[in-house]
Amino acid sequence: MTDSQHISVYREFCENRLVEILDGKGTRSLYFGGQYLQSRMALHAPHLLLLPYTHYMMFSLLLARKIERVLLIGLGAGSLVRFLHHHFPTCVIDAVDNSERIIKLAKGYFQLPTSHAIRVHCLDGNRFFEVAEPEIEYDMILLDAFDETGMATHIYAEPFIRSCATFLASGGLLISNLWSGGTRPAQDFDAELAPILPGGLLLPVPERGNVISIRSHHQPDWRRICRGKEQLLQLEKHYHIDFPQMVKVAMRHNLSIGQRLARLFSL
Repeated sequence: MTDSQHISVYREFCENRLVEILDGKGTRSLYFGGQYLQSRMALHAPHLLLLPYTHYMMFSLLLARKIERVLLIGLGAGSLVRFLHHHFPTCVIDAVDNSERIIKLAKGYFQLPTSHAIRVHCLDGNRFFEVAEPEIEYDMILLDAFDETGMATHIYAEPFIRSCATFLASGGLLISNLWSGGTRPAQDFDAELAPILPGGLLLPVPERGNVISIRSHHQPDWRRICRGKEQLLQLEKHYHIDFPQMVKVAMRHNLSIGQRLARLFSL
């Protein structure tokens, strides 16, 4: 991936895959397999989310009733951990990744915060649920377990999703980064979630291969999503995320024309 606009700061074969870290134009990026961008960080503001799919995962902020405890399956370079810890510093975050080397890179190269509120676990996701305290309930569970071959098959599977639902708070959200370009369509996987978590939204990320699934024990509250324009603009300014545009995408892909018109006229 190196070229005249990028400086290589790390490169090695790690666990049978090429892992590279490149700097360029004020950013630091993590690549797998020589071409697959996994994460990107702004060196001047590490808490900012730079990749579009992470913005759409944080669409869930419109629906979250509270954000006191979060579970992230798939740490990568830690973009979502940095973002959540910056905006919700007292939130307890459990970040799970089965690669000790990737965890070390996140800490050593991507400014993963050090805090009593952040607990990093070098475990397989299924093993984490086996050893987790059964009384724990998460307000958000974020699935972002990818490598250069696509979605981690043992994570994006019905048994694992049932474990997620067990540890999800009553008003909690399961947010999954799906890849529509894979051999398994995102919509098919999301349909398998419906019997487990009946309330849901699908958010295709414009001009990207990602589709974000947001699932819950309850149907989504569209009054929280379709807020007034000024409220959405304030959220956009605060989080540096284009909430007005994401609301349009959510309505277009999850509501009928009649439902959309009813929502627009109710604002």
